[in-house]
Amino acid sequence: MKLSLKILLFLFFVMIVGLLSANILLKKQYNALEKSDNYWTYIKVLEQPFRHLYITGGNDTHIFYEQSRKSSVRLLQDWANYHGGEVKASVRNDTLYLNFDYVPANPFEKYWLENATPVRIFSPELLSVTGNNINFEMHKLKQQNITATITGKSKFEVESMLTELDSVRIYQSDSSAVKFEMSPDYNQSPGADQPQRTATATVSSKTGTAMVNVRLPAMQKSFNESMSIRSLTATVKDHSILDVGHAQVQQLEVQVTDSSAIVLSGQALRKMVNN
Repeated sequence: MKLSLKILLFLFFVMIVGLLSANILLKKQYNALEKSDNYWTYIKVLEQPFRHLYITGGNDTHIFYEQSRKSSVRLLQDWANYHGGEVKASVRNDTLYLNFDYVPANPFEKYWLENATPVRIFSPELLSVTGNNINFEMHKLKQQNITATITGKSKFEVESMLTELDSVRIYQSDSSAVKFEMSPDYNQSPGADQPQRTATATVSSKTGTAMVNVRLPAMQKSFNESMSIRSLTATVKDHSILDVGHAQVQQLEVQVTDSSAIVLSGQALRKMVNN
């Protein structure tokens, strides 16, 4: 056998062994994943408990929060592996300090960040948020109280799974935007005891006509965006805006400067005017 042929056969053997080894390694990593975890594509970088959040930076991307049984901070694997992404996170005195000071290397990476969620935060509850230059959303929230201090060029959004909130305290300045609304995951699906609807239809054929009953699908109730806040205390300064336009507010105390704005429901606006 010629030497060149032996070399080719050896290289082919090495390539086959490499592919099989890589396949076994990937399968082992896949089997080790928690299949019940919806965010298994994220790497856990911190797993200490906390109930308050102090976050800076990240207003050119998206950072999401969800309640979970265990506290954690997670990074998207693609961002960490292919973009060298990282985040500075630490816990002190029951507070998670998160610093997102990442600067995109080029326009493509900037565009990618604008449409990605590189960081996700989880904890059983989050009682307060202090943020500067952030784009931060709290999803599927199931707690009745929240305090937020939002400054810089920021966007802060709360999507509640509860129709009734107890106490909401907000301080805003600079050019921050804060919004409270019902979560899109909260639906008003009809109950199981809803009666089946039927309709009568006329069916024609060559032999004549007949009246038949046709079952109709159950009617879906429209999505109800209204919510109730027992006590709302807000200070809105500079060029900031607070939107609680779908909320019925029982106790209202707001301070709004000349260039800032607040969106209220008709009920809350009448209460403010009458007071």
